[in-house]
Amino acid sequence: MRSDRAVTLQDIADRLGVSRSTASFAITGRGRVSDEMRQRVLGVAAELGYRPNAVARNLKGSRTGMLALRLPPDSTAMSYYMEATFGIVEEADRAGMIVFMLPTLLGPEQVNQLPADAVIVLDPDLQDPVVRTLLDGRIPVVTGEPVPAGLPEPRATVTSEHEPAVHELMDHLHQQGARRPAILFTAFQGDWALTVRTAFESWCIEHDVRPRVSEVAHPAAPEVIHDAVSALLSEADDPVDAILAVTDGTVLSVVTSAQRLGRRVGDDLLVAALVDSEVLALTQPSITAIDLHPREIGRRCVRAALDVIDQDAAQEASVSAAPLRTVVPIVVNRRASTLGSELVETS
Repeated sequence: MRSDRAVTLQDIADRLGVSRSTASFAITGRGRVSDEMRQRVLGVAAELGYRPNAVARNLKGSRTGMLALRLPPDSTAMSYYMEATFGIVEEADRAGMIVFMLPTLLGPEQVNQLPADAVIVLDPDLQDPVVRTLLDGRIPVVTGEPVPAGLPEPRATVTSEHEPAVHELMDHLHQQGARRPAILFTAFQGDWALTVRTAFESWCIEHDVRPRVSEVAHPAAPEVIHDAVSALLSEADDPVDAILAVTDGTVLSVVTSAQRLGRRVGDDLLVAALVDSEVLALTQPSITAIDLHPREIGRRCVRAALDVIDQDAAQEASVSAAPLRTVVPIVVNRRASTLGSELVETS
């Protein structure tokens, strides 16, 4: 039975027979604590009703207890950013931090007056002027994916090995018989988008395949995507036999357009996406895609931000200090849109 006294980290540590620092590291996601111990600590914390004393901690460290979040323009309808944001909010809540979203337009003066201990920027875009302002500002910045060339370095970056994943996906399409692949590329100017496009083109060159890139604006209306798909499939001499879509939303329109044009997705046309979502596993046919684990990306961004804040509090950060870098594993989920006939044969 709980008493009126506030539960402390020491109470949790005593219950588990571990040190107070171990309990603290498990709850904040910092330090070297195993996943098993982290789950045990979180379980006891929930059982005892522990809440981090954010006010006392922030007063002691002259902190605000808040993290600012910057999403790319025109991204709020994309499931990846929604999932990553959920991960950020969940992890921040565990650490007793508050997350607030930055408005679309911000000037240098507003940036320097933000009541935040750190800023998390997801997919920093070269065309977003606010990103450069944030990176030049006084508040430490953590990015989900690296900044494009030409921008100042952030204090920490959370990323994944995208090039090997794209090559794995292209190898799979080739094994399934694709010889004339194309990529439907939306006009992103972030490091991730440029990396996956380069990976697609390099794979094509290595395999003596003409790299076909069809560019559309972002966001692109379904009719725009339909026109692009129609153009790719109607090349008289050399029509494509596989289409790689950059986003999960775009790939749904690609499949719909291909079906309207009389193609059997998974059989005479292979289709895949570079970003996965729950919806893609439920469509007919289900769609092959790369799972970027966006919630984990969000969680790791918060942990990196806390590490940077702690560095500054301990006066460990310096101009010459190397930025922190965290790599989140990703996976290619193979589904019916590239395995249509094979699924039928093995079912």
